[in-house]
Amino acid sequence: MENSLKGLLLAAGTIITCVIVGLGFYIAREARDTAANGAGQIAKLNAEFNESDKVIYDGLKVSGSEVVNVINKFKNDLLCIEVKTKKGTNHYNHTMNGERSALSNGKGASIKAAQDRMNAAYINPNGQFTGSIIRDSNHTIIGICFEQEG
Repeated sequence: MENSLKGLLLAAGTIITCVIVGLGFYIAREARDTAANGAGQIAKLNAEFNESDKVIYDGLKVSGSEVVNVINKFKNDLLCIEVKTKKGTNHYNHTMNGERSALSNGKGASIKAAQDRMNAAYINPNGQFTGSIIRDSNHTIIGICFEQEG
C-alpha cells in the first residue's frame, strides 16, 4: 500500500511538473509575440513622428505666404515642393521626374522667384492652396504639392 501511494505521488508530481513547464513555455511564447508586436508599433509610431512635419500639409488648405514659408522651412531637406498656380507648375528646392516617383538632380526654382511678381514662378501670398503628399515606391515622402484653388 505504501509503495502504491508513493507511485501515485510520483506520477502526480510528474504530471504537475509537466503542466507547469508547459504553462511556462506558453507564457514565454505569448510574451515574445507581444514584445514583437509592441516593437512593431513603436517603429510605426517613430516613422509617423519623423514624418509629422510634412504630413500635416496633406489635405490642409493654406495661404500662398504659408507655401513660401514651407519652401523656406524645407530648403535643406531632400524634398521637392511642387506648386501648381494658375500660371503653371513649379518645383522648389529639388525637382521630380515626370511620373512624380523620384527626385531629379535639378534644384528647381528659387525662393526669390516665388516672391517676384514679374516671375512666372510667383506665388500669390493671398492665394489659397491645398496641400498633398507625394511618396515614392518605397513609401518615402519625396515631395509636398500645393495646388491653387479657384
